[in-house]
Amino acid sequence: MTTNTWYENNAVQFTALTLAFATIYAVNNAATPFLHLVPGAHLVHIPSGIKFLMVLIFSFMGALSIATVSLVAGLFFYFPNHLGVSIELALVNALSPLLALKLVTGTFRLGGFLEQLKLNNLIKMGLIFSLTNSALNQLVIYWNGLTTDFISGLEVMFMGDITGFAISLLLLKLSARLVKR
Repeated sequence: MTTNTWYENNAVQFTALTLAFATIYAVNNAATPFLHLVPGAHLVHIPSGIKFLMVLIFSFMGALSIATVSLVAGLFFYFPNHLGVSIELALVNALSPLLALKLVTGTFRLGGFLEQLKLNNLIKMGLIFSLTNSALNQLVIYWNGLTTDFISGLEVMFMGDITGFAISLLLLKLSARLVKR
């Protein structure tokens, strides 16, 4: 019989990821309301990059945590009178990084390949993620009549996702350097 360490426990992992992402999401949104230019889109959105990295590292568990935080944010803060919109946004927020991973690597899991991940594939995944995340989020908002300008929302959100992705990678690189010391 094998015993799992505490961090291999799915409930603990889900709880830790969800709380960490919720904290990053809340701090970013509280600190940058002036960058929230259109419904559902910030000009700079660090949680988008964190969302991508969570799925890259934790796969489906990361996606489940993202969906949970997105659902709670939608229901209680952004779209409280729109249950369907909140559910749809939770789904597309969880699916976007999974789709980018699948489109570039052919699988939903990186597994042992994370250490061998090349910068050009990471950038490609980041661009695909930013485009699919922006497009799907803005389509949900547009189709549900919460905005009449899909293109402006797409432009702002794409810029926010790209900058969030770049900042997240820089933070990851800085963290790795600090850990090595």
